[in-house]
Amino acid sequence: MILRKMAEKDFLAVVAIDIGSAFSGYAYQFREDFEKARTKNIYSCVWRNGYQAYEKTVSSILLNPDGSFNSFGFDAENVYAEMFRKNAEKKFQDDKFPDKSPKDWFLFRNFKMELYGKEVLPRKMKIKDTTGKSFSLRAVFKESIRFFKEHALGAITRKTTLLPTDMSWVLTIPAIWSEPAKQFMRTAAEEAGIPGESLMLALEPEAAALFTKEQELIRHTEEERVKLVPFVPNSKFMVVDLGGGTGDITVHEVQEDHTLHEINMATGGPWGGNKINEAFLRIWKDILQNEFTECIQNHPDEILELQQNFELQKRKIGEETTNEYLYIPLPECLREVPKIETKLEGSTKYPGIRVRRGKVEFPSEMIQDLFMEPIHDINGQIGHLLDQRDVDAVILVGGFSESKLVYKSIKEEIQPSVLILNPPECGLSVLKGAVLFGFQPQQISKRVSRYSYGFSISKPFDPVLYDRERDKFHKFNGQLEDVFFAIVRAGDSVLPNEVREYKCRPADFSLDFALVEFYGTLDKDPKYVRDSEVFTPELPCKHIGDIKVEYGDKSNLDNNEIIVKVVFGFTQLSVSAECSIAGEKKQVNAHFELLK
Repeated sequence: MILRKMAEKDFLAVVAIDIGSAFSGYAYQFREDFEKARTKNIYSCVWRNGYQAYEKTVSSILLNPDGSFNSFGFDAENVYAEMFRKNAEKKFQDDKFPDKSPKDWFLFRNFKMELYGKEVLPRKMKIKDTTGKSFSLRAVFKESIRFFKEHALGAITRKTTLLPTDMSWVLTIPAIWSEPAKQFMRTAAEEAGIPGESLMLALEPEAAALFTKEQELIRHTEEERVKLVPFVPNSKFMVVDLGGGTGDITVHEVQEDHTLHEINMATGGPWGGNKINEAFLRIWKDILQNEFTECIQNHPDEILELQQNFELQKRKIGEETTNEYLYIPLPECLREVPKIETKLEGSTKYPGIRVRRGKVEFPSEMIQDLFMEPIHDINGQIGHLLDQRDVDAVILVGGFSESKLVYKSIKEEIQPSVLILNPPECGLSVLKGAVLFGFQPQQISKRVSRYSYGFSISKPFDPVLYDRERDKFHKFNGQLEDVFFAIVRAGDSVLPNEVREYKCRPADFSLDFALVEFYGTLDKDPKYVRDSEVFTPELPCKHIGDIKVEYGDKSNLDNNEIIVKVVFGFTQLSVSAECSIAGEKKQVNAHFELLK
């Protein structure tokens, strides 16, 4: 197991990288500081954009026309915009790419959501940039991770003489991601130069829970003195991690040894702050239609500036203010649209918009309405979980949770007896918690499986037991085919390093390996791994990958078994296998192949 190998080595520093849907960053801590005070001296970079300073930088990456790295974050957006400004003035020239125009560069924004909900992932999956050009998604992630890796190494080596081999690396991922998506991220990180044996994946809400557990947030009275203390054993708290793309929710209980047990499977959905950004752009598209699309294609830098201005302004929504409008400067390309003022002010779908002295004024109530859909979904999921289980507190973390409107709406909706907290450094909770996870991954001592996992088997067809049309569809040569053989079910609690076994026989003895199909589903009690369109269940099984068992020597393998062992309880599944030949067991190589 990778986790066990890493635990055997005392790394001198842990670096956590968070490639977020809207904002990204990294944090690190030296072992000496961790052993003195866990939550102190966790360092993160300050990112600057003009006169503004931020805890994270925007998740934008700029690649050159040949696909090589150019810049990341605010720098990427500023370089891109500057190229288009110079091109408009006929002053653009790049010595390295003399025959290229700015449109030949690739700018990718908020690309993390491309992995959301993907149960099957091709290795060569493509993504479109801001102007519609296609490029390798894995290369985009690889170059993004490489940027933060090198930035972090530069920061650490300026302070110390540590070597890259002295460091452990943690990459954060949403808890609701599929196993192929996790493997995709690990592969990209290894291609970015992070050794696999030094790399861990941390689930974002788990990382936030670890950091939250250590913070002094709870009022406690002792000998008539009131003070703030961390969560005590037997406390239950819900972490609602609201980022740019997704909302991730977990519920944990603090154990007597101060580790955390997950007591509800992770849930979530596309409820992040980017939903508001998308809804804002939809206003422009609905009103201006093709004219706005042409502006995106011909002046992507100006539309990018429009989005940046909205990102800054939307954070004020929900604050106690007398402003009745949100003011957005009108980009030059849109000022050139014929009768732009008439079109904006005359919209019947979006009444109340005004144009004044080069700015578009959106009624604050209209912008608040853009928040309502994700807030409704978040409140609904929190309420559903609270109906199932009592908790001592709901902790809101992540960049979107910093919105006053989001906090206020959740607090008003949830029952008054539940404590709602939006603690300090909530925007860095995931990153700092991921650092703590890197030092002590065993702090999460029990998890709940989000999926049912298993294999396809056949069994004798019994007409009495299998009398439904759906069952008869799976009858073949007197056998019931495609039966789901579960080794863990959705909702099952699993401990770290918990092993579930599956015994099978190779289908093709001409090869020196066997491929065992591996399936997953959100269904707690799946019947079949595949169905006809007539019988497709609401929560179908997905063939999420294969387990490749390399048994090498095939002598005497006929009529004997392969025992596949899947290891649960960590942030990522792992696998081992052994062959049973003439009653003797022999360990063989096995690994997941989850990317198509």
